Amino acid sequence: MQRLLNFYMTRKALPFWIIALLDCALVYLAGIIAYAVNHSLLTTVGNFGLLVPTLALYLVAFVIGFRLFHTYAGIIRQTTMADLARVGCALLAGVAIIMAVRLLLHTDSWLVEIRFSDLLLQLAIAVCLLGGIRVCAKVLYDLYLRNTTSGPGAYGYAHKDLIDLEMADLLERQPITIDMEAVAERITGRCIMVTGAAGSIGSELVYLLAQSRPSRLVLIDQAESPLHAVRINMERLYPEVECRTVVTSICHTHRMDAIIGETRPDIIFHAAAYKHVPMMEDNPVESVLNNVDGTRKLADLAAKHEVKRFVMISTDKAVNPTSVMGCSKRICEIYCQSLNNTPGCKTEFITTRFGNVLGSNGSVIPLFRNQIRRGGPVLVTHPDIIRYFMLIPEACSLVLQAATMGHGGEIFVFDMGSPVRISDLARRMIALSGRYDIEIKYTGLRPGEKLYEELLADDEKVLPTTHPKIKTARVSAEPYDKVCRRIDRLINVARTYDDRAIVAQMKEIVPEYHSPKSSPYADADSRQHDANRRPDDRDDKPHPAGRLASMARAACL
Repeated sequence: MQRLLNFYMTRKALPFWIIALLDCALVYLAGIIAYAVNHSLLTTVGNFGLLVPTLALYLVAFVIGFRLFHTYAGIIRQTTMADLARVGCALLAGVAIIMAVRLLLHTDSWLVEIRFSDLLLQLAIAVCLLGGIRVCAKVLYDLYLRNTTSGPGAYGYAHKDLIDLEMADLLERQPITIDMEAVAERITGRCIMVTGAAGSIGSELVYLLAQSRPSRLVLIDQAESPLHAVRINMERLYPEVECRTVVTSICHTHRMDAIIGETRPDIIFHAAAYKHVPMMEDNPVESVLNNVDGTRKLADLAAKHEVKRFVMISTDKAVNPTSVMGCSKRICEIYCQSLNNTPGCKTEFITTRFGNVLGSNGSVIPLFRNQIRRGGPVLVTHPDIIRYFMLIPEACSLVLQAATMGHGGEIFVFDMGSPVRISDLARRMIALSGRYDIEIKYTGLRPGEKLYEELLADDEKVLPTTHPKIKTARVSAEPYDKVCRRIDRLINVARTYDDRAIVAQMKEIVPEYHSPKSSPYADADSRQHDANRRPDDRDDKPHPAGRLASMARAACL
């Protein structure tokens, strides 16, 4: 019995013909039971010889109903309300066909008379049997999973099938496509560097880039195990592509200088960043030293070594930011744009800005999925919170497309369709799982979290591009020297580990950064500092020299 249970529970699905035969047997049994109830057991036994072929002939009508509604095509242990509805419709269709056959062929004159009341009772019994066996299979399988697994597949799907099914159901729009030939023209035969190559976006970028046959891929990340996984996948999927994996931080200037000088990349895709809003609210020091200073150092080195193109991955949280993370990415945008406009700079700095990606590490999809597996509740911060969503391959494809279109200084904004209400997304995931007993619990907005995200600031306008899903944000670049002075002060403040002073300095650089009232940094509004503006903020003061990064920037001056 245990071996039989394990055989069924561990199979991806039973063959459809087994499900079809089981349904037919149950409908046939329902016919016998209905006749016995309406005509007595003694009459049933007396007419059994003719009753058997009669029910067998009428069973063909139910088979037609099953074929019309594909009741056998699903997986019994993953039955949903829609599957049960299809079973009911198929049985109703069978009854309708039988009634039509009785009227047209007068079958009651040469077969056992099956009255309409017999058919109705057979229909009711069949619905109970077919629906009941599906519900029981689903409940038993759910109990089996709870007792035997805690990892992937707890909906009853293999992990990859579950991801595909979720994305198709949750993202209510057509997939985005790009011109891969135009991308290949820029990538083929060139050396490409990807920072943050072990992350959700970075790793997908690596696999897409490998399809265009670059001469070499240089993958940078400080997460050893995930980077090793990417390396193994590259050896398996793209053995012909030379791939160098380097475990280091983008903040290590001397190390990155040596790597870029040795590999001479043509394009750098910069995806390395701390991205989780609540984590960065608690750790503004690291948000500045990694996101801001790391990006500045990497951009300086790209300019120093005359890398042809530098593509930075930004976020919609950089628009009118309410969080430390969003503000840090906006400062990165400002620096890259100002550096691009420096006279003599040979590197084209391009920024791509998009919202949340479905299925990425730490996103709501895997979080909700795990909460559903545990039996709930599904935790949502606010009933009205909305977000833009995009598939990881879509986001990475648009990044590659934007990289082929830009000429330097652009901030590309992706059309992500209509925003999705997170509570609606949670309800759809619960419905997808079939676990209608799971409740949604609202926990309140987290520090730095917005009810809605924006892809453009109030003073930004967009221009169309050759791709309908990519727009260019018109943002005025700030003077390079002024930006450098402010970021220098921010880095110096960050090294004092004074969180409030750090956030106050960030708000001087990004005046539109306003913390929510619930944030501990709400009182550090940039307007409070305007009256005390330092005299060295004047644009005509020369930029201070003396640190290593200034040598790199000299390549653009």
